[in-house]
Amino acid sequence: MVSKSMCSWMVEGVKATTGNIMTFYKTNFNMPVPDLFSGCSNCDCGFMCLRYCDIGWTSQGLTGFYPGYEVALQDTIFRWETCGGESLDGYTCLCQKWCRSGCVMGTNATYAHIVQPEYYWSWYELMQNTGVAGWEICCTGTYCALSCATCVSGSDLSISACTICTDFAAPSVSQCSSTLRGSIWVGADNGLHYINSNCWEHVITGCDCGAGFGSCGALWIGTGTDANYLFWVGCDGHTYRAPWKICQFCSTFSNGAPVNPAPGAGYAGSLWMDCQFGYTHLAYIGCDGNKYLAGGANYPYVAP
Repeated sequence: MVSKSMCSWMVEGVKATTGNIMTFYKTNFNMPVPDLFSGCSNCDCGFMCLRYCDIGWTSQGLTGFYPGYEVALQDTIFRWETCGGESLDGYTCLCQKWCRSGCVMGTNATYAHIVQPEYYWSWYELMQNTGVAGWEICCTGTYCALSCATCVSGSDLSISACTICTDFAAPSVSQCSSTLRGSIWVGADNGLHYINSNCWEHVITGCDCGAGFGSCGALWIGTGTDANYLFWVGCDGHTYRAPWKICQFCSTFSNGAPVNPAPGAGYAGSLWMDCQFGYTHLAYIGCDGNKYLAGGANYPYVAP
């Protein structure tokens, strides 16, 4: 008898055996994902050495979330084991789905060809993230992550569906007029407010650097020891620095960033609301000529 099994998680983030961390809880949509899948691995844990904060079968209030923030990652390992006198040769469709009230919000599927002799293990690992948006987590209710393997041809590689559910209390996902897209200002809270490309207002809460220079609303890209950070002057006259920056790199997730365009230092200081991948971040050219990302959510490359 062929043994077929599956492990599935709904987590806030992961740490791969490569040492790379990616957090999907309270981070901006579709930030570049580092290499998670080239380190050592096994059929029990896949490529991950840690999975942070399993939130399956819980209730999450999502306090402090804005639309355009990631919430969770669905991580699934599919496994097949053969014993003596058994072998496999077939095609299967491996599928993950995020669902709300029986309706599918997002699907991640791949086809696998399993050719396996006796006394052998084969396995695949898939991931899919979801966040707060009108087309994803849009209202208070129960949301489910479903995983399954279906037989396409050859040996029966099917694995029955596994479903993990969690109750989310979502903030409003309403979008403002598209005519406001690109607006940017410093609020009375000294935060840098902007209307992103998805027509949601986001706020970057800066690190207070003390008494500054210039008038409220002044905005610039740092140099020297603060090279390529985004700065502004608050209404209190203090200088504020964005808490993080990302030099864009090619994401290992298909819905993420392409390679850094690196237009050169001649474009340094250019700033815009990016219409690529996440649609929720500020993009700018740093003093080194590379494209950088900043946003109101948490930095994605540390443990949640």
